[in-house]
Amino acid sequence: MSIRLIILVLTIFGFSNNILAENYPDFKSPVISIAGNIKKLKYPENLDIKDYTIKNSGSNIYINVKERTKKLQNLSEKKLLRQCVFSSSQLEISRSKINFDSSYVKPMKEIGGHSWKQDGNPINFINFAQPLIKNMNKRIRFFMASGDQMYLEYFKKQLLMWAKGNSFEILISDGYNKNWKSDFGYIDTLENIRQTIAPMLIAFDFLRQNKFLTDEEDKIIFEWFNKVIKKTSIGPNDGSKEKNGVPPGNHTEASKSRNYLLWSIISGDNDYFQAALKAYVVALNITRKDGSSSWEVRKEKGKSQRSVRALTKMSQVVGGMVMTAEIFANQGYDLYSFKTKKDVDLHKMIDFLITYYAYPESGAKKKSYVNPEKLDKSDLRKQKDTDYTLGYLNVYYNRFPNHPTAQKVKKYYLEPYGWKFTAMSSGYGLDLGCAYSNLDKLK
Repeated sequence: MSIRLIILVLTIFGFSNNILAENYPDFKSPVISIAGNIKKLKYPENLDIKDYTIKNSGSNIYINVKERTKKLQNLSEKKLLRQCVFSSSQLEISRSKINFDSSYVKPMKEIGGHSWKQDGNPINFINFAQPLIKNMNKRIRFFMASGDQMYLEYFKKQLLMWAKGNSFEILISDGYNKNWKSDFGYIDTLENIRQTIAPMLIAFDFLRQNKFLTDEEDKIIFEWFNKVIKKTSIGPNDGSKEKNGVPPGNHTEASKSRNYLLWSIISGDNDYFQAALKAYVVALNITRKDGSSSWEVRKEKGKSQRSVRALTKMSQVVGGMVMTAEIFANQGYDLYSFKTKKDVDLHKMIDFLITYYAYPESGAKKKSYVNPEKLDKSDLRKQKDTDYTLGYLNVYYNRFPNHPTAQKVKKYYLEPYGWKFTAMSSGYGLDLGCAYSNLDKLK
């Protein structure tokens, strides 16, 4: 082939890629991309987020994996912690069934948001990367239960496959939905990315904690994560053309800030760390005096049906805040003590959530914006790879076992539901019941 023909082919190829590439909104800084169009943000005690910097970066996002694994292994022949601790015979079955070639999910060059169907709505959608999420979550649990390096090998190969394949290079807009009469921009495209990336970031952390990567392998994976996380900063409204865009402090913002925070610890990037702090403060500021989220807990028929789904959506916000507070605690900061002028802190938000979850036993009262009789609580205890189940209450209880709200958590959730059957909440990158359940309660 002549030099001229080669140049012509490359030119045409490059031109075709430009035609196919999305014209994304401009990338924003992580701090600016948080909180929608909020004009003025009031920080507790006039704090300056720039004073909050990462003290320990590179690994150990949530927990020391080796220490937790040892504790879980000690229980493997005694008691079964649902979804996490397995007997040696069960682990042998797991090992024998793994066919690594068929277990890997191929790289995804492009990703979209909702699967828009005739008469569909944003609640009916498909994340085509869901198989990877399930594979990662399951094997993260298996690794924590066994410490078997076979699972680390899986993490390494899968992450390298996606990094080298430049997955999520092209984002497909959610588009306009006639039922909601709204242009959703990239809101749910990016949500799908975040749900997919979370367990991958944790797997990367596990690989680093176990020194399982060469410098070159670490660099390849790190640089791919850096590009993907940056893409999730495409404007304060996630690319939406609507004036208001994503409401500040809602569950989508919680998901965004969670990924920012996971990445900040891995990368040592203070901008992402401070963006997560901003999201935490915003969520506090939009909370009512009784601890309810003013956006997620409201009366609304049709569309998002908040009259029914209020607790599910607020749980996503609260769970994100709990795990944000835990990661900040690992860095030497106390977010649990932050209070608004309305005397609202995270304790009060959890108190509202558990009180209305426990209706009618708790005596939760009907208000103008919430009717406890209509609230759907069925999803909160399910064993799902999501971020709206209540697994994070294990984390909260362990930190504040004597707090009055923690006692409510114990009474209405942990004791009746069972210490060994706490809900799987893997939307945070790893199963929180597996990582934080009080193992003494199983003895």
